[in-house]
Amino acid sequence: MKLKLVFFVLFLSLATVGAWAQTPTPSPAATPGHHKKGKPVVQETPTPSVSPTSTPGPRWVPPPAIEDTTKWVNYRVASLYQNDQSGTNIYSIVDLLLRRRLDKYNVSAEGDIRFQKDFSSSYNADFIQVRTADVSYSDFFLTAAAGRLNVGDPLSPMKFFGNYSTMGLRRLDGVQLTLPIHFSVGVVDSGLQSIDSSSTAFSLFYFPSLLSTSFVNYDTTQSFMLGQARVNASLLSVPFILRFNMGGAANNFYDYSVLNGDLTYSGSLAFTIEKNYDFYCEYGVQDARFSSQSGVFGFGVNAQHLATFGPLSIDNIIGEMQVPLGYSLQNTFTGGNNLATSLATYPQKSWYVEIKTRLKAVNLNLYVTDSMGDYTFARLNNTNALSPINRQPLTQPIGQANEVEGIGVPFVGTGYGNISYLAEVEVTF
Repeated sequence: MKLKLVFFVLFLSLATVGAWAQTPTPSPAATPGHHKKGKPVVQETPTPSVSPTSTPGPRWVPPPAIEDTTKWVNYRVASLYQNDQSGTNIYSIVDLLLRRRLDKYNVSAEGDIRFQKDFSSSYNADFIQVRTADVSYSDFFLTAAAGRLNVGDPLSPMKFFGNYSTMGLRRLDGVQLTLPIHFSVGVVDSGLQSIDSSSTAFSLFYFPSLLSTSFVNYDTTQSFMLGQARVNASLLSVPFILRFNMGGAANNFYDYSVLNGDLTYSGSLAFTIEKNYDFYCEYGVQDARFSSQSGVFGFGVNAQHLATFGPLSIDNIIGEMQVPLGYSLQNTFTGGNNLATSLATYPQKSWYVEIKTRLKAVNLNLYVTDSMGDYTFARLNNTNALSPINRQPLTQPIGQANEVEGIGVPFVGTGYGNISYLAEVEVTF
């Protein structure tokens, strides 16, 4: 197929060169007409003709643009079919996506409200979620935000795995302060500048608690601080982002987790090749006291804007792999078990694949994984861990698992090597 495409491009190129090389013939409009004696001859200017071109049509067609640029409320309507650790579920989602920027005062506000119900004859929503709700102030020297923050993209480039410094949680209540830094490295005068940065920054996050509602306590005993140094730059025309996260909790609730009373840290790298291909990786240690047993490495690739075939477009294909760097039967976040040692298992490699297609403006997405929720709070259950409050066996999870990119739905596989999947039909307007 590639060979035929090369011959076709060469044929078009030769045809174009041949057309340009032909001797131009006078245009009829440029031929002087007959005139009477004594009258001046009016020379008509030849009309320029459009040069032939071999530029092909667009290989990928973007989705229809929302015409009303002043609109500050968008809507997402989706139907999902999910088969994973929670069983087989069919449900609908309606999201209200609120975004408002008040440029006069450099103030922004955003909020995401989700209504979800299962497939039934009932009109009642199963639950309502406030997924994000924050107000931020941005200036040249400082950005501050408070409320229900989306910390997924700032903390990690991973689309499914990752956010190892927050146990996989992507939305948290807290405060964020960011100090942007501008610098350049290289010989600017000779045109050999090698590294430049426009959005490098230091950020500080404060979260009163990482635990779920049933276990949360806002007396600062569950507080978690996280600092980040981010370098957003370009090297040899290749843009990249480096992130270094380091944090700690006020008290030790669980060994091998970020709530260990000591340090947790992670680092990541993301770079872009040919605009449409993003490569990224992240290394994390969730408990610095057990760095050899709580370490993990994740990596992935995101191929974007791939192709359009009539009304069908392939927008994204994402693949990720999570590799444990430490193995311990005591780490309950990777299959260990302190309550029933006979049930303890070692962690294994996990993978995740996401395929995003589009039929005109209708998004058709498929998510597949065999992840057991390692390195997240969802790995804890009533048979392997105690409550952080009363030290009794857990009756419900203290946190969620990794979420699929975009729609943000928790996704946990049924076992290593077993395929779990989530299919989605979505329209955003």
